[in-house]
Amino acid sequence: MLYDWMFTPDDADIAASNGYNLGVRGGEAFKTESRAIWHGKRWMKECGRTGTITAIPAIDPEPYHIIEW
Repeated sequence: MLYDWMFTPDDADIAASNGYNLGVRGGEAFKTESRAIWHGKRWMKECGRTGTITAIPAIDPEPYHIIEW
């Protein structure tokens, strides 16, 4: 199973975003939960956001279909 990170803002981050609860999902896939959380915390530090990072199951991308005419 692969993991992704999910950001949930805290009250201070929501207030800084003018009341918007702007949660963010990483959009990548990592082999371990700890690696996904590490990348999420790095993103949170780079963007100056406050809140919590959790590991969630990564979404399997839909396979591409090539249609030839």
